Amino acid sequence: MRRLADWVRRDHRYVYLGGSVLAALGVLFALRAPSEMSFLPENGAAQWLLLAVCAAYLVLSAFALLVKLTHWKTYDATVMKRPGAVRFSRWFSYGMTVAFVVLLLDRGVLALASAVDMSISADSKPQEFFSQMVYYAWKGRSFYARGIVYTVELALFGTAIAFVLAVLVVFLRIQTPDRRDNDLVRFLKTISMGFAKLYILIIRGTPMMVQGMIVFFGGFAILKAQHPGMSTTEINAIWTTFNAGLITISLNSTAYLAEVLRGGISAVDPGQMEAARSLGMTNWKAMLKVVFPQAVKNSIPAIGNEFIINIKDSSVLSAIGLFELMYATTSIIGIYYVQLPLLIVTAIVYLILTYLSSLLMNAISAKLDAPVREIPSSN
Repeated sequence: MRRLADWVRRDHRYVYLGGSVLAALGVLFALRAPSEMSFLPENGAAQWLLLAVCAAYLVLSAFALLVKLTHWKTYDATVMKRPGAVRFSRWFSYGMTVAFVVLLLDRGVLALASAVDMSISADSKPQEFFSQMVYYAWKGRSFYARGIVYTVELALFGTAIAFVLAVLVVFLRIQTPDRRDNDLVRFLKTISMGFAKLYILIIRGTPMMVQGMIVFFGGFAILKAQHPGMSTTEINAIWTTFNAGLITISLNSTAYLAEVLRGGISAVDPGQMEAARSLGMTNWKAMLKVVFPQAVKNSIPAIGNEFIINIKDSSVLSAIGLFELMYATTSIIGIYYVQLPLLIVTAIVYLILTYLSSLLMNAISAKLDAPVREIPSSN
């Protein structure tokens, strides 16, 4: 409360500029027709009073701008910079802000709620574009709900599985032959490092859509070859599109997360490894107990970024018939033969999912005190 009181009593820069924007929006809201849920009657005294407050502030801002332009170098000596005028403009801006909030609630929020309510209860397609978006989204709400659940499951479990696999791949990737190793160990290290490099190169160099098709149809072909008597329906019951999509996302993210973890390991001070080795730890134990935990902490922002990318990139798996958010959208489009309103609704849903995921990842990073570093991320 003390901070709020100090803020209220403090003079603010650009008060006329910011206030004039709110005042202009308030005038536009005041001139809109009321909705069924509005509490300000049309052409009522309250509406005109709020409109007058916003318009008066625009006039005051215009006068301040005129004084500023005509007294560019001596503006601090004008009447607009006197303590009484500054105090009046500050409190006037607070009153105008209250008027703007009331108009925003009545002509904006309640009008939007009224439009949504009318669109949901409509018996036929509305004429307005926004109402069409709400109408078709409500009609296809079961498709959207199922698509959102599958999309989040794919991204969440795919990223978790990929993290476990990436730990294995990055340990293969960082193996370097040492002069103290015997021939067999040097050979195994060379093979493991080459395998990890080749895997990362192939996965990062091919699109996820193609990878999904290869995994799905390849798995189908393997089951068909091993069980010639099984029908297509029986194979699809075992080798589902969800399983193929989960494997695709996991294998794809493994390559990116392996590079993320490798970057996290590189960001750890080399002195950490030297200190651990000086305490008698083996190279593997020092990596597991000292270096790798710090690398994971450094990589948390990039791992969260990979999870967010998987939410969006799972849309390409609709090519194999996987029911996720994009496949749900195309299904609704096929039912109602309308594209643009539903695509915009889907874009908004993806935006909400990624934004909420970003907030969650930021909260986790802040909880673990994970620094944001320049670590290689995915695409």
